[in-house]
Amino acid sequence: MLAVAAAAVLAAPISRGATASNATVSARELVPPSSPREFFNAGTRELSAGKFREAEAFLEVALASQNERLQTPALYNLGHVRFAQGAEELKKGPSKEASANLSQNAEEQGAAAIRAADEALESNDVQKMVAAYLNGRGKRREIKAAKEAVLQALKAHRATLAKWQRASGDFKSSVELDSSQVDARLNADIVERRIAQLVDSLRQIQQNAHECMGQCDKLGQKLKQLKGRIPASQMPPGAAGDEDEDEDSQMAPPPGQKEQPSKEGKEMMLSPEQAAWLLEGFKLDSERRLPMGQNAPAQPKDRSRKTW
Repeated sequence: MLAVAAAAVLAAPISRGATASNATVSARELVPPSSPREFFNAGTRELSAGKFREAEAFLEVALASQNERLQTPALYNLGHVRFAQGAEELKKGPSKEASANLSQNAEEQGAAAIRAADEALESNDVQKMVAAYLNGRGKRREIKAAKEAVLQALKAHRATLAKWQRASGDFKSSVELDSSQVDARLNADIVERRIAQLVDSLRQIQQNAHECMGQCDKLGQKLKQLKGRIPASQMPPGAAGDEDEDEDSQMAPPPGQKEQPSKEGKEMMLSPEQAAWLLEGFKLDSERRLPMGQNAPAQPKDRSRKTW
């Protein structure tokens, strides 16, 4: 029995023909797949179970088999897999809003610490400089923690972008094989809109990261000025190790720059036509859910040439 495209919101995969019993499905899961059809069905089951890495591997084997009947549904399901993988990646870091709040707090705390340091330096009062130094050192640690959180958000958003780019490509390839694939066409449009939103978020988060790093550097320079004015005998404990702290991490490449190959599953090469769609130029609309896809997708039309 050939299972067909799963719903984009990860509802249970739809089956064609009679539904197998739970006992039969469990027995099949114990036997490693050997045919393209079995790899496709195994991938669809893993997708339904939320095991996206395993689903991707099985579905790519089915796709690589060049079985014309499997090409369209395999690509459609891979689109769901990679969209879901991207959504999972997005959970691994703070949101755009949280990153903005972290950056704003870092800016405010850093500015206050720098003002206190300037006042202490102007007064030339050793006790005030020591107090400003201790305060600035504590604030710098907080700013560094905020910076690391924002960089984690940037990393998560970049990983999501890579997955969603591939998901849109999968849906578009499914339409190229069979132009009657209404659900695949709609899903590709929705994913592209989500990508446009994601790119906007990436740009803001990257700006937030730059702001955190800049404020951290400014405060660090001010701390060095304070250390240069405070007598060694009155320096707070631990001050000698400040220069040994790790400096700011190297910034990630901007949105759209090529990522390192993913270690999850085998990379699928796309033709220039499949890769030519753009990330920009889409108007953002209200949040929409991917279609449930209650009808099985039509099979690719007969062609004299290979479909993939």
